[in-house]
Amino acid sequence: MDAMIRERRLASWYRDARIGLFVHWGMQTGEYEADPSGPDFRYKYEDTVSFERAAEQAGWHAGRWIGTAKRLRAKYLTIASFHCELGYLKIWPSRVPGSPCTKRDYLRELIDAADAEGIKIVVYINRDAKNAFHAGVQWLDREAYRAYKNDEAVDITSREGYLAYSLDVMEELLRNYPGIAGFWFDGYHDKDESQEVFARLHRIREDLVLINNDFSEGPVEDEDAMALEDFGKVLEPEFDLASGTWVGPGDKEFAFKTKWDWIYLGEGRPHWKYYDLNYARVPSNAAIVRRIVTVAGNSWNAQLGFGPRIGGDFPELLEDFTAHFDRFMAWAEESVHGTVGGGHGQGGLPPGYWNDGAYGVTTLIPGGETHYVHVLIPPDGSRLELADAGYDVVRAADLKTGRELIFGQAGGRLTIEVPSWDAVTLDGDLAIKLTAAPSRRVVPSDLLTASASSELPYRIAAKVLDGERRTFFRSAVGNWPQHLTLELDRSCEVAGLCLTQPETGAVTKGGYAAPAGERIKAYDVRVSDDGANWSEPVASGELRNQRGMQVISFEPVVASYVRLTAHGNYADTGTFQISLVELIVPE
Repeated sequence: MDAMIRERRLASWYRDARIGLFVHWGMQTGEYEADPSGPDFRYKYEDTVSFERAAEQAGWHAGRWIGTAKRLRAKYLTIASFHCELGYLKIWPSRVPGSPCTKRDYLRELIDAADAEGIKIVVYINRDAKNAFHAGVQWLDREAYRAYKNDEAVDITSREGYLAYSLDVMEELLRNYPGIAGFWFDGYHDKDESQEVFARLHRIREDLVLINNDFSEGPVEDEDAMALEDFGKVLEPEFDLASGTWVGPGDKEFAFKTKWDWIYLGEGRPHWKYYDLNYARVPSNAAIVRRIVTVAGNSWNAQLGFGPRIGGDFPELLEDFTAHFDRFMAWAEESVHGTVGGGHGQGGLPPGYWNDGAYGVTTLIPGGETHYVHVLIPPDGSRLELADAGYDVVRAADLKTGRELIFGQAGGRLTIEVPSWDAVTLDGDLAIKLTAAPSRRVVPSDLLTASASSELPYRIAAKVLDGERRTFFRSAVGNWPQHLTLELDRSCEVAGLCLTQPETGAVTKGGYAAPAGERIKAYDVRVSDDGANWSEPVASGELRNQRGMQVISFEPVVASYVRLTAHGNYADTGTFQISLVELIVPE
């Protein structure tokens, strides 16, 4: 695949979208007394006639979903109806037999309504034929599809047969609905197969954005974005969705149930199998805001799972969240849309744990001097303190109120006085807007040379100075200690290191399919005039096991060489790897 074409595709709308609305709607949608995962479960609708009648009687219209998307500031809507739990329902007329389809063209109405508001429509595609016969209904019609293909050997209920069917469905969609912006794939875990399918779709329409619910270490060539479902993740803190994953920033999304289940099944019953998971511990509006903000802080998109009723309206608790988020974004949108995550290779202040128990993420407007500090757990007391990463701040203000905040800088630290943290509890986020001076206090990378105690031939030490987050240095040996040395072109005063590591593991062990994080643990920093004789450590300690850039500060010292020595990592492996290093000079 041409990398420039992929770049244009993502840059056209997806990369900056930040928020999507994920709607599940189909034959299972409805009010239930029996456990939807139990043996007595029966679908609310077993044919499209009854489904369409109910939708019409309840007043379904596309404006209900698009209106909600607008209030959420969502830039795209993913419609999941062609889903193994929803009767494989095509909410559009179709000439490809094999699963139910409606006479009314709900998809056309949705695309038209979305287009009028500048919102993109993505169609969910399921890879699973496991529910061909489910809850007493034969949802996949093997004989009808055989007749359509004129092939008695094809079996739509088999893995290969269902793949052929889903491809026919997608190709028909692309012929009939040029307004479709992309597909969202579930269950496409075979790498060779998924690449073949995705490349085939891109040959039909190279502008399609293809998103894959992916639990692997990385995407295939024609996979535009990885979707990281909240299933099986261990998070720290519990709202930081990125902390449970093993992939870096950008061109990804986190899909999660906002409140209740993906599908509207009623208000839940205590005897249901998944009652405790989905209904007994419903997150607060503020907690969901924190989830969305941490996703934005990684330059990802947040896919908000909303389950509508049959008429397209949403239950009251989702409407309540929508109103809450609408009020939040009325003042906070500038810190979400049009920004990138800070501390992930495009500049910005370090995210993670700060002083006195504080935790948050940062965002920034690329190429400018505007930064946002999102405080998601406040510190004990009124003072927030974090490393300044070489930025000289000239103004600090509470983004919500516009109130100027008292701040100071010394010793590589930025301190901000905040009179009240009430917004963290009420809104979920207290955002501080910072204006920084145009230039940064870092040594230009072209004045530095990097070397290491060992390096792989394709992961050389020089990678830490190339400014590219996705390339990185990795050592060739697995014993500790190991070191990375920066040589300056001439002696100067230095006061710290900004260190960014690859996101190759979750913060906390135990997540499904998540490898242990290999972030540096114990370290020390030494300096030298000649590269042979080294000082005692000017800094030492342990880095935190957290995502994003971390800053090591020390008293200003004149040096020609600076050496970072790692004495171990959090995964107890011999892996020593770094994406980016910047050398800070004092104020």
